[in-house]
Amino acid sequence: AKRLKEFNMNSCAITDYGNMYGAVNFYNTMKANEIHPIIGYEAHLTFGSRFDRSASLEAGERPYYNLILLAENVEGYYNLCYLASKAFSEGFHFKPRIDLEILAAKSRGLIALSSGFKGFLWHHLRDGDTEKAGRKLSLLGEIFDPEHFYVELQDHDLPEEKIVLEKIINYARGNNLQCVVTNDAHYLSREDAKAHELLLCIGEGKTINDGSRARFGSDKFYLRSPEEMWSLFGDGFSRELLNTLKISEMCRFK
Repeated sequence: AKRLKEFNMNSCAITDYGNMYGAVNFYNTMKANEIHPIIGYEAHLTFGSRFDRSASLEAGERPYYNLILLAENVEGYYNLCYLASKAFSEGFHFKPRIDLEILAAKSRGLIALSSGFKGFLWHHLRDGDTEKAGRKLSLLGEIFDPEHFYVELQDHDLPEEKIVLEKIINYARGNNLQCVVTNDAHYLSREDAKAHELLLCIGEGKTINDGSRARFGSDKFYLRSPEEMWSLFGDGFSRELLNTLKISEMCRFK
C-alpha cells in the first residue's frame, strides 16, 4: 500500500492462484490506506469436466489453464467465493479447478482476463495453433460479453514472452478483442527477486543450486510504476494501458 501511494496509484487487485485466502486482509489494508481494492481470483480452468480425474489429455493440451476473474460487484464477489470453494470440493486434481459449466452458472458480476504465460491464449498461440485458441475464445465468448473479457498483454523481459506477445497482439487486433496491459507482480521491488527465488525453493524443498527448481527466468516480476509500464509499451498501446483504469472503475465491490 505504501509503494502504491508513492506511485500515485489509486487502486490495486489481488489475484492469488486458486484461492482467496488473502482477500479480506488485502481489502481492509487497502481501504485503510485509501486505495481502491479489487478482489480477484486466478482460476485454474479446465476445458473438460472439473469432476474428471483421468490423466488422458488431447495432444497439445494442458490439464488446466489460468484465468483471471475480478469481482465487479457484490454478486461477483459471492460468485468468486462459490467458484473458489467448488474448485476444491468438486474440482481438485493436483490443483483446485473449475470448468466452463460452473463458470457459466456463476459468471454474473465478473470480469475475465486471459492471464499470461499460464493462460490458454498464450499456450496455443505460442504453438501457432490459432484454431484451438479461437475455439476456446468462442466458448468464453458465450459466457462473457466483450465488455467483460480482456486479453492480457504482459512483458517481463523474457525472450519467449516477447515472441508470443507479438502473436497475441496481432491475433487480438485481427479479431477485434479488447486488450489490457498488465504486470504479473509477485514481489514489491526488483531487489526482492532473489528472495522470491529462495521462497520458491523452500516451497519445493529444493536448494538454489538445483537445476530442476522452478524459475521465473527474470527479475521483472515486481510492482512497476505507471511510468515504467508506459515506457515499456509506449504510446502505441495507450488504449490498452488506460483499460486498467476502465476495469478499475467497473470493479466497485464494497
